[in-house]
Amino acid sequence: MFKILLILITPFFLFSQNWSSVTNFPGDGRHHPITFSNDLYGFVVSGSYFNDVFKYDKLNDNWTQLQDFPLTGRGYSYGVSVGDEAFMGFGSTDNGMYPNDWWKYDMVNDSWLQMASFPGDGRNHPAMIVVNNQIFIGCGSNDNGNLGDWWQYDITSNIWSQKSNIIGNNRHHPFYFGIGDYAYIGFGHGSVIGPGSNPSSNQYIYNDFYRYDPINDSWMQLADFPSEARVAGTQFSYSDKGYILSGDGDNHGPLSAGEFWEYNPVTDIWSQLSSHPGDAIWAPGNFVIGCDIFFLLGQDNNSSNSSLPVSVFKYKLDQDCGCIDSLAFNFSNLAVYDDGSCCYLSGCTDQLSVNYDSNACFDDNSCIPAIIGCMNSNASNFNAQANVSSFNGGALDNLIGSGSYFYNDQYLIFSSNQECVIRSCDIYSENNDNITFELRNSNGMVLDDTTYLVNQGIQNIILNFDVPLGSDLQLGVSDNSGLFRNNTGANYPYNIGGIIDVTGSSASQSGYYYFYYNIKVEAKCNLVNSYLENFKNNNRKLVKITDILGKECVFENNKQLFYIYDDGSIENKFSFF
Repeated sequence: MFKILLILITPFFLFSQNWSSVTNFPGDGRHHPITFSNDLYGFVVSGSYFNDVFKYDKLNDNWTQLQDFPLTGRGYSYGVSVGDEAFMGFGSTDNGMYPNDWWKYDMVNDSWLQMASFPGDGRNHPAMIVVNNQIFIGCGSNDNGNLGDWWQYDITSNIWSQKSNIIGNNRHHPFYFGIGDYAYIGFGHGSVIGPGSNPSSNQYIYNDFYRYDPINDSWMQLADFPSEARVAGTQFSYSDKGYILSGDGDNHGPLSAGEFWEYNPVTDIWSQLSSHPGDAIWAPGNFVIGCDIFFLLGQDNNSSNSSLPVSVFKYKLDQDCGCIDSLAFNFSNLAVYDDGSCCYLSGCTDQLSVNYDSNACFDDNSCIPAIIGCMNSNASNFNAQANVSSFNGGALDNLIGSGSYFYNDQYLIFSSNQECVIRSCDIYSENNDNITFELRNSNGMVLDDTTYLVNQGIQNIILNFDVPLGSDLQLGVSDNSGLFRNNTGANYPYNIGGIIDVTGSSASQSGYYYFYYNIKVEAKCNLVNSYLENFKNNNRKLVKITDILGKECVFENNKQLFYIYDDGSIENKFSFF
């Protein structure tokens, strides 16, 4: 057995790479989705025993539901794509069967064709790898335990043949990918202790890694993975490198982050890239379109109540894809392939600015922050600096990260630097129900509340909460709500127009955001009586002059002042000289 030694481990960044959100998956959340793509579209099939099919259009950032997979729903199954065709099978049904049927899907015509059935044992979560128009399948598990067999499917002849077993321990849910003329597989969950196993756990998660040579039907062990052993993530190959993403660690519990690693087969070296947003996810999926990887679905097991996120995140793998039109704002002289991202309209792209332009795709640095204040010059608290009397903020929607409907008492925490009104917000409800929404002080005492019969889904509700000057105020609900909350993605503080700061939540973990989305905050105006203000009495006497803070002062140019007379009248003046 020849083993290549690991020389070094170092993060490797060719250019600024970041994760970003795209449109949420429109169906039910699920683990073990079957995911694949062609040059234009990504596809999601089944998972969690569903049999539905969805297509993602990268250019328009939208989803379309297609015809169902023509059999009962599948879980723990996989698929791969070759050009405009995808092949899928294996997994299990919700009644505990392990089918060995094998299907070809035409991504252009949305049609299915059953191919030659797999001649070996059916199984859950095997490895499935494309190398030179051949598909290699092996490992996995069924009622007989973990497997280590290895099979080849010839696409042209529609024939299966058995090959040499993997030289490592039998395992299921490994990581795998194809690069060039070789298949790569490793890690995963076995039945006996092995490389990378945690001595404090009986889960037997591995960190060993192997290369299969289809020409010689031979295996070679490579360097062990340099970090924690892992299982149940997702993987892909791109531009002669392999990638693994998220999953569970060596105790089969979630990794501390959604780790993203790149493998270079020339040097046998792993390099860590930027983790995906939110928590590490068990059994997610991914597809590659152009130079972008799209990460989605799976199960978030980071809290006692597991959730099935529907958020989708995108990461650009290199700069070969981009805008190649020199007339566009985002023209890239490094791009070789046009990815449809060319932008010709500039403006403010910050949704929390007063001049936000929803049609702009390129930010021109013109954004103006919202300053909420009383804009009535006849009011005692007139704010000459204010540019809006009300504005929306907080988390604008629930797309900030993963989450689920929640049935316990938690709340947002915020501070206000002046009296104002929380006029309304958006909520997401799982059911039709009566829910009481509450504004509380820092001790949890209710200051204001309102009760609504809410409908299932998203809706805007009027609150009209009178907010005092204060800190550590609370926005919560009085009962078992069933409202949506994010358990990842919150980025505190959320400043709303300079008068409210949403500083956190009652959750002990970071990243949680509860119930109140797209919060509308409105300034209060303290108006003097108009009849007193306009009443002219030649005999009245000036008592004093104060500034906007109530401090007594003398006349000053270019300053807002309040003239208080002995008859109770007040004049609000702003003099220019």
